[in-house]
Amino acid sequence: MDRTRRLKQHTWAGNSPHAWESRARDLLAAATVLRQHRESMDSNSAPAPAALIHPAELMLDGMAIECLLKAVWVKRGQKLAKDGKYLGVPGAGDHDLVQLAGALKLKLSALEKDTLRRLSHFIEYGGRYPVPKNAEKLQLT
Repeated sequence: MDRTRRLKQHTWAGNSPHAWESRARDLLAAATVLRQHRESMDSNSAPAPAALIHPAELMLDGMAIECLLKAVWVKRGQKLAKDGKYLGVPGAGDHDLVQLAGALKLKLSALEKDTLRRLSHFIEYGGRYPVPKNAEKLQLT
């Protein structure tokens, strides 16, 4: 694919709520497969304890929510891609669901904020790395 076409595709997909929603559905489908497998595991015969699957499942759930929040961002006329670069959401850190919801001015209960905070940890590291980049962030609870 030539550069002009790549830039056009990047801009279109990055600013398309449908693209973000589609990826959210994909992530939720993958999380569902893990959840169903985890729930069907027999703790006596499973090759790996169900607890080992749960962090990746939560990571996928959190990533789906992140995509849905970004879909809302672009539905409201904001941009996430320009000139071949991902722009991000001003005022929201990478994968910080509470900050993303705040940038969208969503009204969340304390429980909802806490859930988003916890899922953010699984997106950032708990579902894919043994530790975060900074020890101060080491908290999945």
